[in-house]
Amino acid sequence: MKREEQIRRRPLFFFAVPLVLILTSFMMGFPLGAVYGAEIKYPTKPVKLVVSFGTGGSTDIAARALAAPIQEFLGQPVAVVNIPGAGGAVGFDDVRKSEPDGYKMMMAAIGANALVPAMNPKLHFKYDDLIYIARTQINPNALIINAKSSWKDFKEFVEALKNNPGKYKFSTAGIGQVSHVGPILMMKEIGLKGPLAGPVHFDSDGEAVLAVVRGDADFYQGNFNAIVGSLKGGRVRCLAVTAPERLDALKNAPTFKELGYPKIDIVGWRGICGPPGLPDYVVKKWEEAVRNTCQSPKWLKVAESLGDIPGYMDSKHFTNFVHEEFRRYRETFQATGLIMK
Repeated sequence: MKREEQIRRRPLFFFAVPLVLILTSFMMGFPLGAVYGAEIKYPTKPVKLVVSFGTGGSTDIAARALAAPIQEFLGQPVAVVNIPGAGGAVGFDDVRKSEPDGYKMMMAAIGANALVPAMNPKLHFKYDDLIYIARTQINPNALIINAKSSWKDFKEFVEALKNNPGKYKFSTAGIGQVSHVGPILMMKEIGLKGPLAGPVHFDSDGEAVLAVVRGDADFYQGNFNAIVGSLKGGRVRCLAVTAPERLDALKNAPTFKELGYPKIDIVGWRGICGPPGLPDYVVKKWEEAVRNTCQSPKWLKVAESLGDIPGYMDSKHFTNFVHEEFRRYRETFQATGLIMK
């Protein structure tokens, strides 16, 4: 059959589909190449990485540590933007409502993305409203006190809390954060009876740690990377960590498991997530960029210096991980009466 005859016998839609694409392209005001080239060209401008807490906190530190090296793999600058409030819910909601074009992403954290939604069923959004793209690391928690405190070790700390129920205060990065939930679960695990030590809430881990330094709070139990500076400066002392083994950055601090409390095992985690409706090419671009960054010596050096444990997960595994974390803590909060009414 001759080529001219083959062309004549092709169905009408064979020619109509390209024609529709061309007409639609012109009507929407951009060239046809943009339809096919979006995946290849993304990103073409700087990307915002939202931190749903204040500056100086553990999530902020992790985001800034990631933002610099990941630019090499994304091909565009990454600007960290802090949107604190309501235990991370304000920043979460801002990203949830943003345009799903890949230019506003979020540094995921256990507090905003699992603990707060698990604790508060009345939130107007759900923990899985966002797209979870890649996990970067896990963050052991550390129990710290002021360096001038009379408590010499964890045993004396426990005795003081048991003998003086309700007397002491602990600082947190906000309601529902790991530094709020962790101490409550810790105090229940050590068998504290009567009123618990009371929380003093702030907008970030950085502020919470400073409260211990100033003497405005008696202790803090939260992400290790938020206390590194104060530890090195000799302003606080660490009594225990939630890591499975002693941290290289803090060899003299025992694990809770060593102290006889293996169930005190809460750890933070970090990762990248974005608004619902993100195109697959954006997810793949970030997934690959995060994987390459987490393998780079530059990022590994910074993460390990902060006491973080590298823990990359791709989108599928990270999504399943967040589902499991939410389920775990929702059940824990129900059992312990921490669900907000």
